[in-house]
Amino acid sequence: MQHPRSIPLVRRLRQTLLAALCIAGAGVHAAWPDDQPIRIIVPQAAGGTNDIVARLVGAELARALKQSVVVENRPGASGAIGMQQAAQARPDGYTLGLASDSTAMLDAFRPTLPWKFRRDLMGLAMVGDQPISLAVPAASPLKSLADVVAQARRQPAKLAYGTSGIGTSQHVVGEWWSKLAGIDLVHIPYKGGGQASTDLVANQVPVAVLGLAPMLAQHRNGKVRVLAVTSPQRNAALPDVPTFTEAGFPQIAITQWSGLVAPSGLPEPIARRLSEEISRIVQMPEIQAKLGESGITPSTLRGAAFDKFLKDTVAQWERLIPTLNINLVD
Repeated sequence: MQHPRSIPLVRRLRQTLLAALCIAGAGVHAAWPDDQPIRIIVPQAAGGTNDIVARLVGAELARALKQSVVVENRPGASGAIGMQQAAQARPDGYTLGLASDSTAMLDAFRPTLPWKFRRDLMGLAMVGDQPISLAVPAASPLKSLADVVAQARRQPAKLAYGTSGIGTSQHVVGEWWSKLAGIDLVHIPYKGGGQASTDLVANQVPVAVLGLAPMLAQHRNGKVRVLAVTSPQRNAALPDVPTFTEAGFPQIAITQWSGLVAPSGLPEPIARRLSEEISRIVQMPEIQAKLGESGITPSTLRGAAFDKFLKDTVAQWERLIPTLNINLVD
C-alpha cells in the first residue's frame, strides 16, 4: 500500500511523463506544418525509373503524414545539381532527395563539389533495386558475353555500347567489364535509357548496358536479347539469363538502387518517422506490384543500415572509379 505522502509525488511524476510524451509527439508532427509541403528532389528528368519511384512513395507518404508532398525534378551534371539542393537544404524534414547508385558515385567523379555525399546526406530507407543488363538486338549473332568479348577482340575500338548517360552506373559497369575482359569498347551515352533501348531495338547500336527495367518488355517481346545481368543471383523475371558472375566476372555483382535521403543533421525523431513510413509504404502489396512491373525488387533496408550501405557504397566507388578510363563531359 502506498504511503499517503507518496501520492502527490507519483501524481507529479505521471504528469511529467505524460507532458514529455505529448511534447515528443507534437515535435514530430509539428515538423510538417500544413502550409509547407515536403519536397522530394529527383536529380533526373521526369519519366525515368527514379522519378516513378519518387512519385509512388511520395503519394503514399502524403497520406501517411497528412501533408502535401511534391516531387521536383532537378536534372543535370550527372545528378549533381539535384543532389546538391538536397544536401544543402535545412535538415528540418521539408526536403528529401531521391538517391541512387549513380548519385553515390558523385564523390568519386566530382571531388571538387562543394558538398559530399557521405558527409552531407543521411540515408532514410531504400525503396528497391534492379540489376544492370547487357543486351543486344534480337537479330544480333552475339549470344553470350563470351561472344561480345570475341567480337571486340577481332575489332578493337569498333564495337559500341549504349548507356543512359555519362557517369552513370551503367557507364561504370561497361568500362569496368571492358577492363576486366581486356577489350576496348566505344561508349555511346544517351540522354536516358528510353532512347538507348529504342536504338538497340532498331539495331542502331550493337550493345546496350542498361537497367533491367527498360529491357524486360523488349526481351519478352523478342526485340532484344539480354545476355547477362549484374545482380549476385539470377533475376526472377529472367531465370534463364546468367549473371556476370556465372559468365566469369565475379567482381561485377552490383545492382541499380534507389532510396530516400535527407540532409545530415535531421533530428532523430523525424528521421525515424520517415524511415518507418517509407519502409511501410515499400511493403504495401500494391506498391510492390507496381515496383515489380518495372523490374524493381522492393527493399527492407532502412535507417542506420541504409545509411551504412550508402557510405560503404560511396567508398567502394571512390576506390574503383579512378582506376577506370572515364572522363565526365557535361
